[in-house]
Amino acid sequence: MRASVVFLLALQLPLLSEATVLVTGATGRTGSLLYKALKGYQSSPVRALVRNLTEARERLGCNKCDTSEGIFVGDVTNASTLSAAFDGVSKLAIAVGVSGSQAEELVKAVEWIGVKNQVETLLSSGASGKRITLISTMGTTTPPAKGNKVFFYKLLAESYLASAGVPFSIVKPCGLSNDAGGNRLLMAGHDDSESWFSQGFYMIPRADVANVTAMALLHAPSDTMRFDLCAKGPGSGSSDFETLLKAALLPWQQSGTVVV
Repeated sequence: MRASVVFLLALQLPLLSEATVLVTGATGRTGSLLYKALKGYQSSPVRALVRNLTEARERLGCNKCDTSEGIFVGDVTNASTLSAAFDGVSKLAIAVGVSGSQAEELVKAVEWIGVKNQVETLLSSGASGKRITLISTMGTTTPPAKGNKVFFYKLLAESYLASAGVPFSIVKPCGLSNDAGGNRLLMAGHDDSESWFSQGFYMIPRADVANVTAMALLHAPSDTMRFDLCAKGPGSGSSDFETLLKAALLPWQQSGTVVV
């Protein structure tokens, strides 16, 4: 088992990328934070795909909340509603998701078919210059055979994205909390193999996940990334997300990077 990588971090993120970015699931609890993070790091347009304009007004800080502000209405389960939002986009951040308490039909439609629809729509105009980041979850290495099917359909989405022929990052957080971000040591690992849970580390603030995901989309150290993400307790550190992403590389991707 590869040792967990833990870093003391500092919030220093430059403006990055001139590419148009689209965030889907942008009114969700994590998606809205990701949208705002990307707005802070991007000097070029950041769009949001939403299903509900009232929620967009409440959570995204838009005024007109229309296409003039980069707010597009669409449903990832219906590919025919996606083309306008995806037109001219080169970087896609997928933050859609449903809870395991939802009916399996809906879970499948959002977590698997919805992701597939997004990837196909983005790449319908070609793959050159495109990149996709997907927020998935820990626990997809061996999805449970019974009960909650969220892990199974998330694994299908991960596999599809990894085989799509486009640079990608798949961020797999542990449990999500609404605590303030930026004050915990973050940990990167792979394949649900770390001992974090037995050490009492179950949760990571959504704000930290949003920042890591934004950097994985805009400034990833590799074209192929898939990693687990968790955090230590409050007050254990702050956040250098670029360093964390380097630590999240697999050993053969490290290219001289020292893993501690």
